[in-house]
Amino acid sequence: MPADDKETKPQVDYAALEQRVRASLAAADEYTWRNRKLNSTLSTIAIIGSALTAFLTTLTAAKGPVIIQGMLDWQGACSLGAIMSVTTTIASGLNQQMDISRRLMEGSQCVGRLRALELVVTTRARSAVDITAEYAEILRTYAEATR
Repeated sequence: MPADDKETKPQVDYAALEQRVRASLAAADEYTWRNRKLNSTLSTIAIIGSALTAFLTTLTAAKGPVIIQGMLDWQGACSLGAIMSVTTTIASGLNQQMDISRRLMEGSQCVGRLRALELVVTTRARSAVDITAEYAEILRTYAEATR
């Protein structure tokens, strides 16, 4: 038993705690960036594909059976339009099926909470027990983003 009859408290390694929070923050940043890039790519494909399909079908309707003499007749235009329409549908479907907007929202929330926690750890504004409890709760809530 210690001489002052008080229980000794284990020393908290704030540096290790800060390092773990920063590693999770880096993972959440990467997760959010990947999903933002995927969302942007799929949305761009859907918008451009839809616009090109509309343009091509309008051009075919306006020009008649031969759109570009010797290069593109109505069958080619319809085939091209169908391919662009399928591509647009697939891009839109993937974006919805993968629930990218939810992933972006959760990733952004996770990053925000981890940045705030990083500041708390760095400044040691709260006890290590509180910091650890909040960190564990963030990891549970945003498990997908912090892997």
